[in-house]
Amino acid sequence: AVSKCLFFMVFGKWVNDEEATMLTGWRTNAPFWILPRMAHRFFFNVGIGKVKDLRIKTIRLVEMYNLQEVFVGMNDRLPAAYRKANVVELCDEVVFGLGFAGIGGACAAVESVGAFLQCKIPAESAAKHILWGEYGTSQKMVAKYRESPEKYIRETLRMDPPVTSATSALKEATTVKMDGRDFQLPAGTLNQYVVSMANRDPSVFPDPDTFNPDRGNLNEALTWNGAFGASDEASYPRICPGRHLSLDLARAILGHAVGSASVEASV
Repeated sequence: AVSKCLFFMVFGKWVNDEEATMLTGWRTNAPFWILPRMAHRFFFNVGIGKVKDLRIKTIRLVEMYNLQEVFVGMNDRLPAAYRKANVVELCDEVVFGLGFAGIGGACAAVESVGAFLQCKIPAESAAKHILWGEYGTSQKMVAKYRESPEKYIRETLRMDPPVTSATSALKEATTVKMDGRDFQLPAGTLNQYVVSMANRDPSVFPDPDTFNPDRGNLNEALTWNGAFGASDEASYPRICPGRHLSLDLARAILGHAVGSASVEASV
């Protein structure tokens, strides 16, 4: 459902079941995106082969629906310094972003909320770090979702974000404390910041391991690589450009699920 909806929202085309299954590979192949090159070599580049095949099939799907002109126009509007000599390069880059972040991230979000609605721990999460609090049954969870879908989704993804971390390079020399010791890191040092840990900071979110959609500061969660909806949202240069789209997409799909007789069957 996520693959079909996202492709339609971006391109205005409704793909069939077989095509949607192919696009879902952007979620099911997620582990391959983050493996270091050495790991891929150890496994004889099987993962890289799957990724390449998925990118080729996605580009062919774009061609099949005659969407080439979308990217031709996009390329023509780019400043000369960023314009591609071959439009298919731009198409590949855009589709990669839509697939990896759009389909992969939105699928993970819907999976997490679907699991929470059933009081189940998502497969990729640590059970000891999720407490249901006063919402210990599926009936209570569904009722709470219906009360405020956006708050429910935001709190679920605070606890179980689709993207748990990201990487950056230090803009200036920085001193960090690790294991009680100070370390000097020069500008340009590659580092990883962990969104999932920031979202569990007890100084920001009291009782952070307990599910509570009524928190008054859910806009401070960094789930979308920035404080989505906060007064200083614009100060996060890498905040997800598709954050509104992903939230609307999750709400539409999950709204259909909770309106069914069986949440478990729908999700």
